[in-house]
Amino acid sequence: MRGKLSLKIVLMLQLVFGMALILTALLNYFKFEKTVTNVIASRFVVTVNGLQGDVENAMNLGLSLPELRDLEQLIEREERSDNQILAIEIADPAGTILFSTDKNRIDARLPDDWVRTMSRSDGGIWQESFEGNPVLGATLRNTFGQVAGSVMLRYAKSAITQRTAAVRPGLSIAAAIAIIGCGLVTVVGVWLVFRKIIGGFRDGETYVTAAFAAGGEAASVPKPQGALGDDLVAIVDTLKGAERELKQAAEKA
Repeated sequence: MRGKLSLKIVLMLQLVFGMALILTALLNYFKFEKTVTNVIASRFVVTVNGLQGDVENAMNLGLSLPELRDLEQLIEREERSDNQILAIEIADPAGTILFSTDKNRIDARLPDDWVRTMSRSDGGIWQESFEGNPVLGATLRNTFGQVAGSVMLRYAKSAITQRTAAVRPGLSIAAAIAIIGCGLVTVVGVWLVFRKIIGGFRDGETYVTAAFAAGGEAASVPKPQGALGDDLVAIVDTLKGAERELKQAAEKA
């Protein structure tokens, strides 16, 4: 009985601790992943903002976007500056790509939702996804504040996954160690906390069994201690008194 009760308590507590530790590890992992994503994106946001400023300054000189032939060299130089950049593209207001470091993408059309996002942008960086890789975009405006196109930078998602994958083994090992440690603490804690309680139940069981055994006398067995022991002694005395009265009544009858 003692072993079964202790085992059930240990398993229940270990299940609760294990679930709590697993959830904590997952929350920390997702928080780290979000932080890495924001840090890497912020690095490329600087590049996009720089390109946006260069293109808008050139258009302010009175040139239209298709006439800015130097943009091809500009975006190619920016792409070579970071091996995580997959492509840099510049599109007109209708969504047609005019300049791109990926030559196969020139004259291709942007998705309609990209064009709507570009036209509705209030000047901040907008984000999309292309073939599973993140895309950062900035809307270009002319001197009259009208939408003149957009500049987009696509970078490799592996820049994020490589960093998050590096922490998974360590996080898994830390979680496993924490679960094992909690298991050991749980076993020791249950043994220390419930040892006296379960011992009291066992002493009470022994006392009651001895009191009602055939010809047995509870006086030969130490009385259980504590409030439970006092209650058991009172119950046993009451039952023994009732038993004696029944025997006397039966003898008289």
